[in-house]
Amino acid sequence: MSLEGIRVLDLATPLAEATGRVFADLGAEVLKIEPPGGCESRFTSPFAPGGEGDPDGSLFWRAWGLGKRSVVLELEREADRERLIALARGADVLIESFPPGAMDARGLGPAALRALNPALIYVSVSPFGQTGPYADHPATDLTLAAAGGLLNMQGDGDRPPIPIGLPETVHHGAVQAAADAILALYARNRSGNGQRLDTSVQAAVMWSLMNVTDYAAYGQTPPGFGDERASRTGGQEIAPGLTLPIMEPCRDGHVVMTLVLGAQGAHGFDAAMRWIGERGGLDADLMEIDWMTWIQQIQEGKLEIALVKRGVEQFLAHLRTLTKAEIHHQAVAQKWLIAPVNTVADLLEDPQLRSRGFWTQVGGAALPGPFARLSATPIRYAGPAPRLGQDQSLANAIERKPAPPTSAAPAPRSRLFEGLKVADFSWIAAGPLISKDLANLGATVLRVETEKRVDTLRMIPPWKDGIPAVQTSHMFGNMNQSKLGVALDFGCEQGLEVAHRMAEWADVVIENFTPGTAERLGIDYAALRERNPELVMLYTCMRGQTGPESAHTGFGLHGAALAGFAAVTGWPDRKPQAPWGAYTDFISPRYALAALGAALYHRDRTGEGQCIDLSQIEASIHFLAPLLLQYQATGQIPERAGLDSERGCPHGVYRAEGVERYVAVEVRTAGQWRALHSALPALASLPSAELDAMEARLARRAELDSALSEWCARGDAFERALGLRQAGVPAYAVLRATDFHSDPQLAAREFFVELDHPELGPMLYDGPVTLFSDTPARPTHAGPTIGQHTFEVLRDILGYDPDEIAEIAAAGALS
Repeated sequence: MSLEGIRVLDLATPLAEATGRVFADLGAEVLKIEPPGGCESRFTSPFAPGGEGDPDGSLFWRAWGLGKRSVVLELEREADRERLIALARGADVLIESFPPGAMDARGLGPAALRALNPALIYVSVSPFGQTGPYADHPATDLTLAAAGGLLNMQGDGDRPPIPIGLPETVHHGAVQAAADAILALYARNRSGNGQRLDTSVQAAVMWSLMNVTDYAAYGQTPPGFGDERASRTGGQEIAPGLTLPIMEPCRDGHVVMTLVLGAQGAHGFDAAMRWIGERGGLDADLMEIDWMTWIQQIQEGKLEIALVKRGVEQFLAHLRTLTKAEIHHQAVAQKWLIAPVNTVADLLEDPQLRSRGFWTQVGGAALPGPFARLSATPIRYAGPAPRLGQDQSLANAIERKPAPPTSAAPAPRSRLFEGLKVADFSWIAAGPLISKDLANLGATVLRVETEKRVDTLRMIPPWKDGIPAVQTSHMFGNMNQSKLGVALDFGCEQGLEVAHRMAEWADVVIENFTPGTAERLGIDYAALRERNPELVMLYTCMRGQTGPESAHTGFGLHGAALAGFAAVTGWPDRKPQAPWGAYTDFISPRYALAALGAALYHRDRTGEGQCIDLSQIEASIHFLAPLLLQYQATGQIPERAGLDSERGCPHGVYRAEGVERYVAVEVRTAGQWRALHSALPALASLPSAELDAMEARLARRAELDSALSEWCARGDAFERALGLRQAGVPAYAVLRATDFHSDPQLAAREFFVELDHPELGPMLYDGPVTLFSDTPARPTHAGPTIGQHTFEVLRDILGYDPDEIAEIAAAGALS
């Protein structure tokens, strides 16, 4: 396995339990350091029947503790602190997620432990990062969704925003921290030095907003997300009086759909309308419409909106007569951008997942299998999450040294990936986000595009002056920071030859086309490995490279439905709500970075390259693992939660003064409850001590919600939230795009960075989620225009002379 021989000390709370799990999956020895009664994750819901209070009864722990080893140490005792210090002397990585300063107070902070072990990578995951005015403020999943801007984008316009239907927000930061720590191991191979990593969950959530931060750069909020319309995720407005649906019912559930999105959307909708028409589902006059170009016809005044609305209504009426499976079968066959809203029960029976052998049997239950398939160092699962203290003998550290650098004469580097060469053949979101991190950490990344099929990402707003143009998409510039732009058509012989030379030059190739496309073009792993045996190639697509549905066309919206997120999100009395944006496109890159970093670490030590097959859906399903275990233990399919929660009460989003202004509040512990009780005069009449237990608060939830609603409604959202946090209550104003740049915590962390762009000029873009102490990410410029650096790349990097470049251009390959 990729990280065999790496030792990780895992002191994380549930906030970062996923961090150590990623290391364990990739073969590291992960020692879970627990207090005598067991770590907090062992007592985190959901629970097996009768398992509450049992250290082995938490399904959250069974999911995220998989592959770890349990060592009990009481860190309040000097002798056990010394044992931890002894373990740290020989460890490669330490993970902690306590409040900032807590480890320093015990003499276990990064400065102290790195002084004893300079090779140690010390990873701190916290709600807001280790620095800034809110660094020590309390937070929960709900309030971090508010602080990161995701909460504002979800729900129905006539009700408050809602989170995704299970507490999983923190995993964005936890998995990003794991990926970054693995990348730091790669850097340590060259320098011999570890470093301190500081990951902010708020920043990780901000990183998952698709184009919302791009609107923020223009001082705007996406239409309908902050004004009186408050459409949130309800539909896609095409023209006045014409809104296309996103979520619709069918005979046995719901499906999500994208009826307009570039060539793929046009082709899919046209195919669906033709198929339905042939079955007698459309009026005869609707069959005469060219549904490939209907938007253009509306814009040119050649097609009446009323006619289109009738067509859409008949289209939806026919879908209601079909099952999810029937619709999905046609969507796969005809490339419709439509996908079923899978429940956890559907996931376990999903034919694509079954065909790929995705589910792994551990402890008598099916758990999500490998988040990525590495050809040379596959992920394997040895056994269930450990019992408390089952590996106690490891507490007595034997003489051990961290893995040595691969170079006999290591030299520090200012950039983590200085010297790494990457050919980026990917497009849209998931692939470019992976290579963006590599580029910002110092890799030379060649971003390959063609004008003959413009990247859909360039056609997503906002644009300069609000005018659609392929060279002025802020979103493209954001997701392709620090890369060199190359225009290249693989479809002609000369273009393919250039692609092959890129692969010979590269350490890494990344692609995310529909499976089979790379083979058809001649840029697949088998073809490229012949030219570069040490190449690491990452394939990332929605459903993986194999299986009967590998070629299924779709985007993150469809991935979120297929992966089970949409089914658990929404109000119990209404239809499901798809998570905002391309949700799985923002989970899977974090796992992809971890797999890629592990493969590079392995290559450094063995010289062996390999191929990585990452299904965006399979990787994302890991966030739902506790719910999958709960279903298998109880037989109950989780319902849409709205604002209900089994972890917190109060747990709500309350209106404040102003248009669409809200405060998110979640109280989990007795201490937080007492802080809220003291902060709100309206709660003074309630017996504080009697409501310490969450079950008691749940019994009086309506009363608590009423008091908070009345109090929040009479004040400013930011002032109310800040006052609650200062009192010790997790709360945050629900941020929208126009709030991002003025958020004191994001500003103090300098999350947004100014970068230049040849068409847009200097503008603000997203910065790093994790701060590296020794090799920080340093974005150099916004994403390139199409072919911006083609000549320089071919001449200076690939070694073509000007005459050769002229010949390649004359053949039409450089466009």
